[in-house]
Amino acid sequence: SISNAQIVMTFLFGSHLSFKKKIITIAKLAAEHATNLASFACLYKFTLAALKLLSLRIKQSSGVLNPGIIRQFATSLAGLIINGPHFVRKKLPEAAIVSPGLPEHPYHAFLAGSMGGYVVWGRYSGVNYQLILYLASRIIVGCMTLASEKGIPPFSWKRFAFQKSYPIAAAAIWGTVMMLFEEYPNVLHPSLRRSMDEIYRYSRFKGCDTGGMISSRSPDLKL
Repeated sequence: SISNAQIVMTFLFGSHLSFKKKIITIAKLAAEHATNLASFACLYKFTLAALKLLSLRIKQSSGVLNPGIIRQFATSLAGLIINGPHFVRKKLPEAAIVSPGLPEHPYHAFLAGSMGGYVVWGRYSGVNYQLILYLASRIIVGCMTLASEKGIPPFSWKRFAFQKSYPIAAAAIWGTVMMLFEEYPNVLHPSLRRSMDEIYRYSRFKGCDTGGMISSRSPDLKL
């Protein structure tokens, strides 16, 4: 989880911090993470409830006889905004619709999630940014899995099965990140760059194993 990653990263690569400051930093990061999750959950559920109520009002307005051109246009426009286009209005089973806290349409989940993402997670911080990157990778994998289940090529091909494609993906990802680290470290996130410096630059042991010589790849070398 994100909290476990924060603990590991702080202890392993927070060499400039004392033990007390490491504990304080971990507590602050965990508190921010928990607060944001709780805030997002509350805002998400509240928005879903509001969208359900607005959708019900739109249905009631649509049932009015001879509403007039202006009112009919306003109702159609409101329905498009609140419920989305007709092709995305796939309703959940009837039992799920009457259950509280569930979206009436998948589009409602998108609207509520987008609003919560903007209000809660839209403020940049290390915790928020890390979670956004985590979710982005999960979404990509989820979309590829969905495409495979829907029979969309090339994701539905047997050669793209998880067992066969995972080693290739691991090789491509690690090869790319190491190339960027060696040639363009400025494009990597500072936290990732610092942790990779600790592992691959041996900055703490500089001058010990090389007789005081600085490697041509050392970030301290000034050209």
